[in-house]
Amino acid sequence: MRPHLWDPWATARTAPDRTAVVADDESCTFAELTARADALAGALRARGVPDGTVLSTDIPTGPRFFALVLAALRYGYGLFPVAPRLLALPEGPGLLAGVNGALHITTGSPAPGGPALPCPVVGDDELLAAVAPAPAPAAPPAAGHLVFATSGTTGVPQAVVRTRPVRPYKGVAVAERYGAGPELGPHLMANPTYHLGTLGPALYALQAGSPVVVQRTWSTDGFVELADRYAADSVFLSPDRLTELVGAGRAPRRPFRVVFHGGGACPPAVKRAAVELFGPVLHEYYGTSRSVLTEITTPEWLRKPGSVGRPLPGIRIEVTRDGRVLPPGEAGEIEVRLRAADRGQAEAPVHVTGDVGLLDADGYLFLIGRAGSPQELGAARLEHGIRLLPGVTDAVVLAGPPPLCFVEHGEGDALPDPVPAIEASARQLGLPAPRVVLAASGSLPRTPSGKIRRAALAEVAEDADEGRG
Repeated sequence: MRPHLWDPWATARTAPDRTAVVADDESCTFAELTARADALAGALRARGVPDGTVLSTDIPTGPRFFALVLAALRYGYGLFPVAPRLLALPEGPGLLAGVNGALHITTGSPAPGGPALPCPVVGDDELLAAVAPAPAPAAPPAAGHLVFATSGTTGVPQAVVRTRPVRPYKGVAVAERYGAGPELGPHLMANPTYHLGTLGPALYALQAGSPVVVQRTWSTDGFVELADRYAADSVFLSPDRLTELVGAGRAPRRPFRVVFHGGGACPPAVKRAAVELFGPVLHEYYGTSRSVLTEITTPEWLRKPGSVGRPLPGIRIEVTRDGRVLPPGEAGEIEVRLRAADRGQAEAPVHVTGDVGLLDADGYLFLIGRAGSPQELGAARLEHGIRLLPGVTDAVVLAGPPPLCFVEHGEGDALPDPVPAIEASARQLGLPAPRVVLAASGSLPRTPSGKIRRAALAEVAEDADEGRG
């Protein structure tokens, strides 16, 4: 089936009473969702907020949040979803200042004693009630855009502005492989909103005509209950969520059509177990806060275990070192030539990801890690090798000397001790004898998006030293 364009306003016209968003005891139909989005855009216009202005919000994921997102996309505003925990950090207000945010929109009325932000703060209901909405512009405005923060694995998250060409909002191209559409079941959103990896699949499904069911508080039992209650057809899971479900052996009675996963490296042992649990429906992607770059289906992955796929149409990926493009099989820095749709006219087409990887002879990309110096490259290659070991569910290697390896490992007498294999791998790479810290699956500190928080690992190492003392 060829893709076709669709948007939430089309669903509101054809099926106005179809449920659009569910989050705990909150819900709305597509007619209610799009009406609120139109009203929010009219209120912003009446307030004098210029087209293209970046807004920020800490509204919890749910009907109000998605109404604001749709208002921004259709009516030409930038929107920066910010987790409340980030705003509470000393660096939080600086995130908004860094994107020149002109207005922060929150739920209800602004809470007294909240963080001092570098822009006015208004509640979404207050915004709607303050002025009579302005009429829609005569000509469609340029489509809005979303701003996301990086995961903050090595420190404080940074905002990444994704510029877009000037063109009206058109909705999304509905493709069968993504398991969303007016005739399909909901997308289950089980990770925090404030990252492209989580919000992207949910927002795609909503625009394609599928409802979105939000799991605000994570648990494996709650996940399965929601999936079965609403007959969900698609879901996004970060690697740590996937690992938890695999460990618990928990899957809904009704199989998903698509299980999206990404946002971090998924060890092959975990993914094979996930395929056995959910079926051959895993759809992995690799991207940055700017754009999704590659995708890989389960059948492809089983032929190319460990790969994150081939570039999407219009995207070119090269692996370089010291300005030289490397041949297949050699590891180096990943550079991407973005599509025109993913960048502004004044923006350089080549994007340096900061990730290290290699391309095989068939053009499939394999991620190795993050690197800058040759020493960090060696640590990244060791980290990649550790993830391939039996029983390993996640790993991080910090460059030494000596390399410091944090390894999450499954339980069971049948699983081999990974330390001898790690030491042998380090010798093969010409690295000093590594120090290895073993941890239970899911026990290392993580960001809300599920990635191991590298900046917090020094404390873990100190605790391990005290435990040996």
